[in-house]
Amino acid sequence: MRNFWLIARHEYHNTVVQRSFVIMTAAIPLGLIALVALGILVEGMGKDRRPVGYVDHSNTLDANRHAPWDDAPEPFQVVAFADERTGRNALEAGEIQALFVLPADYPQTLDTELYYLEDPPSGEVWRDFDDYVRLNLLAGMPDQRQQRLFEGPDIVVRDVASNREFSKSGMVNVVLPFVATFFLFFSTMVGAGYMLEVVAGEKENRTIEVMVTTVTPGQLIGGKMLGLLAAALTQLGVYLLAIVVGLLVAAPYLPELQEVVVPWGYLAVMALFFLPTYALVSALMVAIAGAVGEVQQGQQLAGLLYFFFMLPILLTPILFENPGHPLMVFFTLFPTTSFLTISLRWGLGTVPLWQVGLGWACLLAAAGFMAWAAARVFRAGMLHYGQPLSVKAAMAALRG
Repeated sequence: MRNFWLIARHEYHNTVVQRSFVIMTAAIPLGLIALVALGILVEGMGKDRRPVGYVDHSNTLDANRHAPWDDAPEPFQVVAFADERTGRNALEAGEIQALFVLPADYPQTLDTELYYLEDPPSGEVWRDFDDYVRLNLLAGMPDQRQQRLFEGPDIVVRDVASNREFSKSGMVNVVLPFVATFFLFFSTMVGAGYMLEVVAGEKENRTIEVMVTTVTPGQLIGGKMLGLLAAALTQLGVYLLAIVVGLLVAAPYLPELQEVVVPWGYLAVMALFFLPTYALVSALMVAIAGAVGEVQQGQQLAGLLYFFFMLPILLTPILFENPGHPLMVFFTLFPTTSFLTISLRWGLGTVPLWQVGLGWACLLAAAGFMAWAAARVFRAGMLHYGQPLSVKAAMAALRG
């Protein structure tokens, strides 16, 4: 057992100090920092802070009215003008960014006119002016009733099959599974790629022959898998920390990010699928490394193998059109595609619990079988220096 932990610690240390690992681990946080900084810069530079003017021929609006519950740091600024000529002169002088003109029979007639010079007002300005008009139309009612009518309905859709909830305020969270899918899948594939390079490289330079004189093949492969798993989790931890810090820093400047809610259910399901998926991919890499004679041959075979894990990404049009399509259900249950398919489907709709449970069971069974098969193929091929293991020899090793 001591040899097992020594190998795991050795592989972890050798992996995390590699230049390629450090670059890939640091690239995502640095890119996220640059993206957040760019978003804050664009938000600050592109926002027109000039007030909005209006001409109210119906005498419905009051420029001094504001919501008593509104605690925004920068309240919406409006300027009332007596006639259109005065308002348009202020617009041409650059004193206001837009001019709304309400008809005399407003709100019976909603034909409102809008004047601007070059660029139309942003969507945020439209929403703010709409809120300002609604606030004036609700004048005279108690504050509590005004607030209730002003906010409008908050429709929550509850799915009976999975007991999940979807709401307008949580639309930002629909995007999160797609972002998380990239990080989880990327870390899984990178960790498995390291496993292939390490095992095939040690077999190619005959280091493996020396190591098996002091440790069993099971200790050797198990220790390597544990060490590389720890390296992958370290990489994921860095990514997660960078995302959390980025959200906390950018949220005050980007209102859309303030609606983000931690999807604990999704994270729990992904954690449940991550470990067996990593074990399955790593076992496949061990089997390939044990069967090939050179690292380059193993990388070519691994490239073809990755295709079976990435199929859900290639079929995203079907996924967007119908997340419950029979093909998507099949990919949910198939071991090599279950992890990625469930992650993508989670943000678009319901994944029935029986599919999650059955998919996880199939994935766990496939990972266990592949670990057993990889150990046998590795034992049969570890002493074939420079020579690939034939399919016939591999099948004979599996039959014992």
